[in-house]
Amino acid sequence: MATPYVPVPMPIGNSASSFTTNRNQRSSSFGSVSTSSNSSKGQLEDSNFKQTNVQDRMDSTSSVCGSPLIRTKFTGADSSIEYSTRPRDTEDQHPDTVNWEERPSTPTILGYEVMEERAKFTVYKILVKKTPEESWVVFRRYTDFSRLNDKLKEMFPGFRLALPPKRWFKDNYNADFLEDRQLGLQAFLQNLVAHKDIANCLAVREFLCLDDPPGPFDSLEESRAFCETLEETNYHLQRELLEKQKEVESLKKLLGEKQLHIDTLENRMRANSKAHFNSREARSVIADIEVAQLAYNVEDD
Repeated sequence: MATPYVPVPMPIGNSASSFTTNRNQRSSSFGSVSTSSNSSKGQLEDSNFKQTNVQDRMDSTSSVCGSPLIRTKFTGADSSIEYSTRPRDTEDQHPDTVNWEERPSTPTILGYEVMEERAKFTVYKILVKKTPEESWVVFRRYTDFSRLNDKLKEMFPGFRLALPPKRWFKDNYNADFLEDRQLGLQAFLQNLVAHKDIANCLAVREFLCLDDPPGPFDSLEESRAFCETLEETNYHLQRELLEKQKEVESLKKLLGEKQLHIDTLENRMRANSKAHFNSREARSVIADIEVAQLAYNVEDD
């Protein structure tokens, strides 16, 4: 059994029509659990997902993919899916258009899940934002973080990134322990992107799938995350629609009150005008009577 994920935004960076070959050729970045559609069938090594070497991934990214690329954009509660017909090789030929910024956004660990397929292990769900409009989700185990840390020690011996220590004797699936480890891994990611050379090195780019973002059909986990994203988007849209409907009803009520106030003022003005007219008419009648009386008295004299 596996505990459910919290729905999160997960845009798509691959073509649905070519996800199988591209995904299976891409490096799983030190044994990642998120980069193979064969995750439930095979080679466990630290995960149940198929791995390929870095050279295979480097070769696969140079192939031309003419099918449209699917991108999902998230801005606040709003999201949309757009299709780009730009071939994949144009991105490879112009790396400046797809590179991260010098100080990239910090990847966010959204949560964890204890997997119980052939062996019990925990994966962490990481939200990666390449640009404000483009983001995706990758799944990584603690072992993946540890291997990345070892790689970075070799590449940048002058830097030391704080990685939560491995737990040997106690329960590794205790909720409090997993939450503390999640906080530690989040701090590790923050330190990771604080230095642009480290953040843009090949090991980190592979770990976060910056050059080949995962698609929604590459693995069961990514398909589920994509469906959860759609559910979350639908929930936000329904809630926004309900709020708009309440706002419309409130405005209708306010309009009715204002119209009633206007009608009251108009009725009052009509009443005052009528009273004023009646007063003038009465004074005119009295004046006519006085004139007639005066004329009558003159005739008598």
